[in-house]
Amino acid sequence: MKPGAKRFAGGILVGTLAAMAAHVYRSRTIERIAGQEGLDAPEVAAAFNRVSRLPQFALIRWLVARRAVGMRSEGQAADLGCGPGYLVLELAKWAPSLQIVGIDVSDEMLAEAKAQALQRGAGDRVTFALGDVRSIPLPDASLDLIVSTLSLHHWGNPVETLDEIDRVLRPGGSFLIADLRRDMSPPFYLLIWFATRVVVPRALKRAGEPLGSRDSAYTPEEAEALARKSRLTGWRITSGPMWLIIEGRKG
Repeated sequence: MKPGAKRFAGGILVGTLAAMAAHVYRSRTIERIAGQEGLDAPEVAAAFNRVSRLPQFALIRWLVARRAVGMRSEGQAADLGCGPGYLVLELAKWAPSLQIVGIDVSDEMLAEAKAQALQRGAGDRVTFALGDVRSIPLPDASLDLIVSTLSLHHWGNPVETLDEIDRVLRPGGSFLIADLRRDMSPPFYLLIWFATRVVVPRALKRAGEPLGSRDSAYTPEEAEALARKSRLTGWRITSGPMWLIIEGRKG
């Protein structure tokens, strides 16, 4: 094929791919769709555990842990929706003076989290508990730090959970709730769309993840409205092209 013909064919391919990407983005869900049930099924939990080990998720945990430790590096802490416990262990690594409990509704996730903690020798500073974020299994004013990542969009009643966070935090306690934003920029949306259809394990594809998490995520404006309805004080909303964070210090 002559150089001119190759350039023409390449241009056609690029144009076709760009048109397909634009169509996918225009077809995205605009309104929020509540999170799906069944994401704690054993096969989905196992697939999520494998995906959580990927470098991009490790980077997210590193960033969140460093940000959280900068807010509070000692005392009692909790990770809400801890999954397989990787963020709990990251926090323990960066803040030796923190005692951390990971809370999750999935027995399968907690079993993996406990195994990881034993393997890494963190059992003296890390514990895990089965529990629902709408009724955190901890006493009033018992925590100095609460973190949560990629869990907000699964909360059945976010305002109720924010009220619970207010209940279990001591005055001056810090919180950091990081999640996807539904109105993320086009390149990130297309990346998640592609991952859902091509990259992730079969069990996650059947569950429609991670695109389902994007569809059930909030916009920064919606997150602000939720925070305003709650009893939690001292919060602010920060955001980037793919994420949003509700963070601050109680009071």
